[in-house]
Amino acid sequence: MIGQIRWPVWVLPILFLVATELAQNQPAPPRSRPAPQIAGRFIDTDGTRSLSVHYERNGHPTNFIGFIQSTCMLPAGSKSGQNKPLDLKAIPLGTPMTVYYVRRQVGKESQNVILSIRFDRVPSGSALPRGVIVPCFKAAEQGTR
Repeated sequence: MIGQIRWPVWVLPILFLVATELAQNQPAPPRSRPAPQIAGRFIDTDGTRSLSVHYERNGHPTNFIGFIQSTCMLPAGSKSGQNKPLDLKAIPLGTPMTVYYVRRQVGKESQNVILSIRFDRVPSGSALPRGVIVPCFKAAEQGTR
């Protein structure tokens, strides 16, 4: 009985060393990075595809211009409700908001592609959701073969 107990005792350190060596040789999983974001005040839109936000960076005022590739969809108020499209022209000028975006190369130019927006404060009586992320990007659908 004692001989049977000693065998696992010396095997465990060897298994531990082998497992440690294997783990060290595995690449680390990629770390996801949050999308860049700009927090400022809404200043302009063309009503369909572009949105401008005024913000300060390092104490200097600047404007962010981003492009929307898919209609921004307001989340439904309840589980039974349906999402509805956001009318960009209905956003009051000066509304504090945060824009989440990525930079994409389009031809020789780089564009800010808006992924989602969040209204940080909304005027009283407004139908815009406060503090809710509104998606403005639809992933390309994969075709089936």
